[in-house]
Amino acid sequence: MNLISRVRAKIKSIGDRKQQARYGGQRPVYPKSGDGGLKIHLGAGPINIQGWVSIDARQAPHIHLRSEGFALNEFADGAISEIYMCHVLEHFSFEEIGEILRNFRKKLKVGGVLRLSVPDFDRLVTVYQANGNNLELIKFALMGGQDYEHNFHKSVFNHAALAGLLASCGFEHATEWSTLEEFGAHLGDWSETGFQTPKGEFPISLNMKAIKAQA
Repeated sequence: MNLISRVRAKIKSIGDRKQQARYGGQRPVYPKSGDGGLKIHLGAGPINIQGWVSIDARQAPHIHLRSEGFALNEFADGAISEIYMCHVLEHFSFEEIGEILRNFRKKLKVGGVLRLSVPDFDRLVTVYQANGNNLELIKFALMGGQDYEHNFHKSVFNHAALAGLLASCGFEHATEWSTLEEFGAHLGDWSETGFQTPKGEFPISLNMKAIKAQA
């Protein structure tokens, strides 16, 4: 291996370690125990939550099912107790999202919980304005990393928009949540990760949960 190859390998190794430290890699995360119901982690990516069925469009050792549309046809209506999606919903168009959320409600049991984490447009505006209107800082959170076919954002949200959308799809009691309180562990995903900028670190995510309160 020549010098350039060794340098590239070293850089890749450092990058892999940073990725694992920031996002959890494929290391297991053990959240607090729940009621033992069926729990679905959609768009799991590199996050491996123990006790949850991991579904993603890309293959990895901890992914149980590969799916791009998240129709959840493998699960009976009313069979799921919890659904979790972190920075996934924005990858679907405005027209698709309503259908997706209504299907989630159909798959959840009465009392089931949907937890979402999405880029918060209001917080991204705050980052943008606090850093001299630097679009470079927020363009990936706003539009997606665009480094593979699924990594493009098609929708934007803030608290009012997401709460209204959930209500229109039949969910109730929409409230914001924090990762440590809900899961009892740090997941290492974007639900609790902010942007480090020249003006300091800023949170960028909107975490919102809602309940299927009735059939």
